[in-house]
Amino acid sequence: MGTFRGWQEQNSKTRAPKLSIPFRTTFCGEEVLGAACTALMIAIIVKKVRRNLNDFGVFGLLTKGLQYMLKTFYVRRTFRVYCIDLSAKQFPDDAPSDVHIRLINTGDTDAISQIENMEEWLYGKVLGILSHGLCVVAFDGSRVIGFNLVVFDNAYIPLLNLHKLLRPHQAWSEQITVLKAYRKKELASALRYRVFSELQKRGIRTFYGGTLTSNIPSQKLASKVGFQFIADVQYLKILNRERRRWREIRHDNRRES
Repeated sequence: MGTFRGWQEQNSKTRAPKLSIPFRTTFCGEEVLGAACTALMIAIIVKKVRRNLNDFGVFGLLTKGLQYMLKTFYVRRTFRVYCIDLSAKQFPDDAPSDVHIRLINTGDTDAISQIENMEEWLYGKVLGILSHGLCVVAFDGSRVIGFNLVVFDNAYIPLLNLHKLLRPHQAWSEQITVLKAYRKKELASALRYRVFSELQKRGIRTFYGGTLTSNIPSQKLASKVGFQFIADVQYLKILNRERRRWREIRHDNRRES
């Protein structure tokens, strides 16, 4: 489980992928497309503001807003990486009452649309991710109330602006989300356990994920379901210069809390 440390040298000059919808085009409909793109981005920003206000309150919203305004010039954050060895383990297969958990595929267009509305950074990306990954989704009726999106082969970590080529027995947790009204009901744990079982069926032995060190609920969930924290990555960006510093987390035979 110590392979994460090699990511630094492999990806030191990666750049974030560009928005796939152009603001300017070379044909006569460029103004229409530009206006549509602007409207789309405004809608995404408004949705993100509402979600952050709902999840983090006014202070959290203002903090994130300040970080967003400064990110062109200055970014500093610490990302905590965790992993779990899935070999020779059994996991619970329970779900909260009235909740149905299952895998989705590229034909589940309504579920995909709901997922992309829940996490705006995934807009237009879920179909592509499903071609080299999987998604376990929790439903309340036809409503998506939570999901865990997983990738194989190649992981991109936006918070570090970093790509990682995965080995055949490895997978990366791209995103786990549960609607606020359904939190503290063991739903996130149920999603994780179902993902663990699905990955075992596919021969995956090591499952990675990560979160900001400031995201305490996410770290508590990771520890609760069996992940072990393995590294902290400090990301610093000043203008166009990037730096990542890696610190291995040693456990000394004690489980990190």
